[in-house]
Amino acid sequence: MTYTTYLLLFVVPPLLLVLWRFGDVLRDRGWAPLALLLVVVYGTTIPWDAWAIATGLWSFDPECLAGPHVWGIPIEEVAFFGLQTMLTGVWVLHRLAVR
Repeated sequence: MTYTTYLLLFVVPPLLLVLWRFGDVLRDRGWAPLALLLVVVYGTTIPWDAWAIATGLWSFDPECLAGPHVWGIPIEEVAFFGLQTMLTGVWVLHRLAVR
């Protein structure tokens, strides 16, 4: 299974479901904490992941990748950071708003 297929099967559908069900929390500047969280996530995971790949701590099977890389990180891995953060972030914002 390619990494793109994994994202399309197991990350994007739950994200779409959470956005459909709880996306209203992003109205009226509710997107600001999520945007800040994405900045923090990308600001910390990009350097760490780039270092881990460059030093051989982990690697990705080229057969399972689409091809493009960002600072040596497969584009699917970069997408995973944002998609997973949005999935969790929208759900948490909803849970905080319910209280």
